[in-house]
Amino acid sequence: MSALRPPARNLAAFAWGVAEASVFFIVPDVLLSYIGVKRGPRAAGVASLWAACGAALGGAGMYLWAKSDPEAARAFVLAVPAISLAMAEAAARAMAEQGWFPATLSGPLSRTPYKVYAILAPAAGAPLWAFAAASVIARLPRFLLVGAGAALIARFLQSRLGGKTILAIFVAAWLLFYAAFFALTPG
Repeated sequence: MSALRPPARNLAAFAWGVAEASVFFIVPDVLLSYIGVKRGPRAAGVASLWAACGAALGGAGMYLWAKSDPEAARAFVLAVPAISLAMAEAAARAMAEQGWFPATLSGPLSRTPYKVYAILAPAAGAPLWAFAAASVIARLPRFLLVGAGAALIARFLQSRLGGKTILAIFVAAWLLFYAAFFALTPG
């Protein structure tokens, strides 16, 4: 399948990183875990780096938008599914209390989408270049964990189950994850 050749999968991971950091609400982990299942941990690792760089670019775009028109950027982000005003307020509090860097790094643990931190970063005093670098640091570990983890699980199950069954489990797991996520996340 040509979509799984290195240039295409890495560009897809980069584009998904840009999209999810700005407008899209499904994490790049879905694609990265698929790459891991189909192509292994090394391919997932390379694609993870591309996705993190894409997220940094998408976050930089949101940062610049928030710097020039904070109200419009905030309204846009709050309209994205599964993002609430309470999330944005909690992220702003964390940035004020901890500083923008620690808050951005801990963002993935709070279930608050990265784009929320991107629109708050200018007001929190984060320089654009530093926020973009922090974006890669904050996103890459999770991307690597999910992509490589899916690859290792698929490798373990390969001798017990066929490839189609593993792919069906992969799809079912993401569907269940997002069903629970949207059911439990306000916004």
